[in-house]
Amino acid sequence: MKRIFALLTVGLLISCSSSGPPPADEVAIRSSTATRSTALTATTMGAGVAAELERRYRDTRDDCGAASKPAFLCSGIILRGTEASTSFDAWNPSPTSVTSGGVSFTYLRSDYKVKRLAYTYDSGFIFHPILSNPPGKLFIEIMCFFPVDGDSNGRLNGGCGAHKEHPTISMSCEEQNPIIDTAAKWGNKYRADGNARARSMCSFNVRDSVNTAAAPRFLEGMRAGRLISPDAFNTPNDMKLKTWAQNIPAQLPIEAFFYTKSTGLAKAQFYQRRFRDLTRVTIPIIYIPLPQTLEQSATFTFHAADQTQ
Repeated sequence: MKRIFALLTVGLLISCSSSGPPPADEVAIRSSTATRSTALTATTMGAGVAAELERRYRDTRDDCGAASKPAFLCSGIILRGTEASTSFDAWNPSPTSVTSGGVSFTYLRSDYKVKRLAYTYDSGFIFHPILSNPPGKLFIEIMCFFPVDGDSNGRLNGGCGAHKEHPTISMSCEEQNPIIDTAAKWGNKYRADGNARARSMCSFNVRDSVNTAAAPRFLEGMRAGRLISPDAFNTPNDMKLKTWAQNIPAQLPIEAFFYTKSTGLAKAQFYQRRFRDLTRVTIPIIYIPLPQTLEQSATFTFHAADQTQ
């Protein structure tokens, strides 16, 4: 899967005037107008982000136009549940992620629903999909996908490989003997492994290097989750992204902060405020109540009152 990312250089033209300072009352009017304009722009942007998330959530395509472009590159929601703390920034990889080389995210889509996030987190952040990554932001590789939580913190190879407790039966799906390359085969192994399944299941390798195998593997991974319903609804999936460096918030492709319950709003506001303090950029907070039955769907709402000043 060979993707070429173009770098866009934007020129900013700044004009200035030497006609002298305007009267004080004109300054006050301009200031008031600018404040209202800024608030309106922020609200419009936040509503636009919510609409875009809703659009991607409803986009159930099989791939992004080629076998080398799995669906997560352009559809669905890639989010990470986190906890607010003054000791570390939520977007920094945890010590476990630094050691393993992989960071866990959850993938949401209207045809792949989950009722909760890992550890019952109720707040966190969302990454832009790679094919719509903003200029100047890092492209962070998605390495593998577990249809349900695969206890990836106890695994090798970025959290995608063999589990330390079952090293001979938990390798990546293409390393299994026989190879697991369909949803049916994955589901059969999942059911056969019984109580050990979280540590013995295999992940679907969707790295850039697997090229035209990436999209079919991710599609089979999603189909595998549906085959074991409602397990994949009750227990969140695990999408492993390659670990990035610490303390680089301005370089990360964060599209939004979010909360799923009222208890998560203050945490999302903490992330928003901290991110703005570090980068001078305000990322919108989006309310995403998760479905509690398979008949329901997630929703994406921007509330101006949720945003910090």
